[in-house]
Amino acid sequence: MGAARRLGFPASLGLTLFIATSLSANVVMRGISLDRPLVLDENTDYELHSVAITGLSDCAALTLTGRISSVLLDRCTFGRVWAGEEGKAAAMECAGAVVGTLTARHTTFFDAENQLAALREGSFGRVTFEHCRFSTSDSFLKQIYANNPWRTTPPVAEFYNIDRLELLDNEYSNTIIIIHPSVKQVVVRGTLPGLKLENPQATQVIQINPGQLASSVPVLAASPSPSPSASVSRPMPIVLAAILRR
Repeated sequence: MGAARRLGFPASLGLTLFIATSLSANVVMRGISLDRPLVLDENTDYELHSVAITGLSDCAALTLTGRISSVLLDRCTFGRVWAGEEGKAAAMECAGAVVGTLTARHTTFFDAENQLAALREGSFGRVTFEHCRFSTSDSFLKQIYANNPWRTTPPVAEFYNIDRLELLDNEYSNTIIIIHPSVKQVVVRGTLPGLKLENPQATQVIQINPGQLASSVPVLAASPSPSPSASVSRPMPIVLAAILRR
């Protein structure tokens, strides 16, 4: 509960924390609306239900850092973040985290000037986004371009260092989805317009049928480590979706 203590939540925010005392202790946050960032940094299981963090500047609304067992985001909202002097603006980001599983359901990541989701600096076992929204409104995008006439691309959602990424029946609007070759396997259900794979040998991408469970797709077996004498080139990112506009 270190993150919650650091932020100093007043009782009026309606924060509900349930902390078990067993070895499988977890932290549950329910029904919170904040206009300041939230950091999850404990080696525990987090559950966030109906948590809304919006209206920030020069930060990420939600940050994952340190070693974390699991994170569940259920019907949450993160966004409306503008960049400041440090140039930071993300709905969610990873800052050196090592996360076993990250699951987001019916959760919205919206209107963040730079990144809707920035899972770059860290590593993940399984990451699942199901019935989520990655969205930049037309008015917010117009303001981004007005503030920076040289900018030509919308905010991105970028994924690195993930064993298995599941993108299931999500909505995408005015964003770019970037999958780095360090992501080993991607399971997609639903539409993902503008799919472009620059290096299909680096990441296994599997499209499943409507209603089909992601669990029906076997987890990709770990590949053997290259020999020390092998020549390894630095892979380029894979852009899974070009600019997606409604």
